[in-house]
Amino acid sequence: MAQEEKYFSAGAGVFHRGKRRGKDMRWAVMIKKCGCPEDSIYLPERLLSRLEEVKSHSLTLLEAPSGFGKTTSFREYLNKSCPGARSFWYTCREEAGAGAWDGICGLVEKTDPAASIKLRALGVPDRDAAAEAASVISGLRCKLETYLVIDNFQLLKTDAPAAIVNAFSLHNSPLLRIVFITQKLYADRTWEAPGILKISADDFLFDGAAIRRFFELAGLRPDVGEIKTVLDASGGWIAAIRLHRMHYITAGEVSEEDSMDELIESALWSGLPEQERRLLMSLSLFEGFSARQASMMLEDSPGKERTEEILEKIPFTPYAPAEGLFYMHSILREFLKRRFECSPRSFRNQAYARAGRAAEAAGDLFQATKFYLDTGDYESILAMPFTTRFFYNFPDSGVIDLFERLVDECPDETLMRRPIPLIIFSQQFFRDRRTEAFSRTTALLRRVIEAPSGLTDEELGRVRGEFYMLMSFTKFNDIAGMSEYHRRAYSDLERLSSPPRSLIFGGDMPWTMSGASVMFLYWRESGRLDKTLSVMDECLPFYVTLAGGHGAGAGFIFRAEAALARGDDEAAEILSRSALYEAGEAGQTGNNLCAWLVLARTAVLRGDGELYCLARKNIRDEAARSAQRSILRIADLCLAYTDLLIGRHDELPSWLDGEDSIARAVYADGRPYALMILGAALLSRGRFGELRDSADRVIEIAGRMKYLLPLTVMKIFLSAAADRESNRPGAACLLKDALDLALPDMVLMPFAECAELLAPILPCLSEDLDSKNYRALLTLFRRQTEGAAAIRRALSGEAALTERQREIALMLKKGLTVKQIGGRLGISENTVKTTKKAIYERIGVHSRAELAKERF
Repeated sequence: MAQEEKYFSAGAGVFHRGKRRGKDMRWAVMIKKCGCPEDSIYLPERLLSRLEEVKSHSLTLLEAPSGFGKTTSFREYLNKSCPGARSFWYTCREEAGAGAWDGICGLVEKTDPAASIKLRALGVPDRDAAAEAASVISGLRCKLETYLVIDNFQLLKTDAPAAIVNAFSLHNSPLLRIVFITQKLYADRTWEAPGILKISADDFLFDGAAIRRFFELAGLRPDVGEIKTVLDASGGWIAAIRLHRMHYITAGEVSEEDSMDELIESALWSGLPEQERRLLMSLSLFEGFSARQASMMLEDSPGKERTEEILEKIPFTPYAPAEGLFYMHSILREFLKRRFECSPRSFRNQAYARAGRAAEAAGDLFQATKFYLDTGDYESILAMPFTTRFFYNFPDSGVIDLFERLVDECPDETLMRRPIPLIIFSQQFFRDRRTEAFSRTTALLRRVIEAPSGLTDEELGRVRGEFYMLMSFTKFNDIAGMSEYHRRAYSDLERLSSPPRSLIFGGDMPWTMSGASVMFLYWRESGRLDKTLSVMDECLPFYVTLAGGHGAGAGFIFRAEAALARGDDEAAEILSRSALYEAGEAGQTGNNLCAWLVLARTAVLRGDGELYCLARKNIRDEAARSAQRSILRIADLCLAYTDLLIGRHDELPSWLDGEDSIARAVYADGRPYALMILGAALLSRGRFGELRDSADRVIEIAGRMKYLLPLTVMKIFLSAAADRESNRPGAACLLKDALDLALPDMVLMPFAECAELLAPILPCLSEDLDSKNYRALLTLFRRQTEGAAAIRRALSGEAALTERQREIALMLKKGLTVKQIGGRLGISENTVKTTKKAIYERIGVHSRAELAKERF
């Protein structure tokens, strides 16, 4: 055999091992005499040449339909051609998208644990989050030659597979190779990122010479006609060629069949004993499984070792050593599933029950739930260790569908015996707006509390406390109503621990429902803002204690926003910094971002470029450190808001450019806030028709949710749009409607932040407004307009100073003499004078008095 020849395990799996039975024994003898390994085949030179290119690319995409031998080809290529390199594999399965993404992040952890943590926090990237993932991936570190292989990538549930592949291609580690193995993702997909090697279906097809060599390695000598028959029937597809070779071994001749089912029937299925048939049909319920799981699938199980032997000799069930799993190829799996569906109902029920236990044993609660539901084994589902974190990791609506089906089908008595899981499920139903399921579960929980059966006093206290926490959400956003439930929960839970703690509610999820404002959520009644602030001060501590710090700092943020809304920027700054301290101590990054946004808005009102830039920098930095997708979304909102305040609308994130993408990105309760940002962008771009459509929906939601801030803001936008369309009377009417909502609480900043647009309209209302309020609005309009102009100058470079110039300018503002400045900095007086002149020219002032008024 030529020295340069390469071998790889055939297409979809390892060929038969072990002893042969019956007439094919002579072929095994012939193979042995030839000295050729039965499970090895010739690797076509064309494919070998393409695979060699992997070594010179940061990322490779193996993209071909099922049965082309992608996985086995590349696995054997690594074994034979890259013996010194490390390789780690993850195979995506038919699971919720977050589970597959977690597996991909687990691969990254092999080389860079810190990057893995950040990628996990992002969640499955969509088109917008892919840029954030790319930022993390660009910093990947790898000290040894390593291959990371993501197999069956097409099973990752995402609307942006290309964006994810492109993001992974941007890593800068010279020793790292990333390989995606996938079926065709898009028929006309163009991969934008440079440096991606694409190996496609054509590269995997066998020609006549390759088929001949493949057969010869098994000791077979087909003639020219037989090779042509195999080529015509298979189309060069390795999965079919494999089956043809198996048929040739058992029958002594080629088959003219091109049907995969008939080939599997004749080459494999017909020769299997009944026990092995039942085992394979049961295993078709899984895509990937361990030998231990496989051994659990039959009552008359042959045992783990014997099961392993059976699987190793069956084609199309390759073993992945790195994962310790067998993966059934879709070709064989579909064949088996059809036979499974035709098998007796009793056998199928037993298979589902055993599959549930096998999935649960592997910690796959999602799969286990599906299997148990198919047999009505509700007790087993409810006994599994579900947590809020489980649902956070599996946010797909399909997961909630399963549990909605559970509470619909399961008898009341069974559900009531497991009240804590019922509370966890109810929380998800509320979050996902599953009204009927939520009503059913909460009604059952009330029955448990009213007539507890079999619960100890401690267990009843836990159930009652967690139930009251759950029910507080039904009073959202009525602070007093929510707090009534929190106090009840506190009373029950303080008997169980000190301080009292919920086991279900809390954590690091954003407290503001994906919005970037506390006032947005809780300013709900015109004229009662001060009362609401007092109620928040009184009530919030109960929730923060129960939820282990969740929501810390929110009270300060609310007061800071209220102060700024009335034009009191000094109080707003003090309260915001208090919020930063309290939220930071409790790890509440989302609330930190809200506080920094208040400081950025304060900076614009003052024209303080230094504070504005500092706030934006900290928003970016804190979000990046968190790397939670929901936190990153809040950061996007904060940065977009601060951009719009100074008239910049060209760098808004793409997910904020439409209602559909906003709906995918943020929780339902937080969407009106994002829609306000979208409304501001639509107004600035002159897209008034779209603005009105969006405003109608926001006004409807805001009216129903009692959100006064988006209601006021949208009316302001509509007023400005009407004026730009030369409808001054309509604009004045809309502006008056907005003022009627806001003036009872002296909420003025939403108007001031649109000062340039509203300035022509406001005089139309001078006779309708109290003179004091009118003057207050005019004062804020002027301050905001001048402040935004100062920020724009600073950012455009008109007032930009070098680090040394800024240092000297600050000393000049403090009154230091040229001699004193020179002495402190260790430079000559002439240098100070020259720098002073440059500062005056750069900023556009002529004296220290004028310099003292500038912010830089």
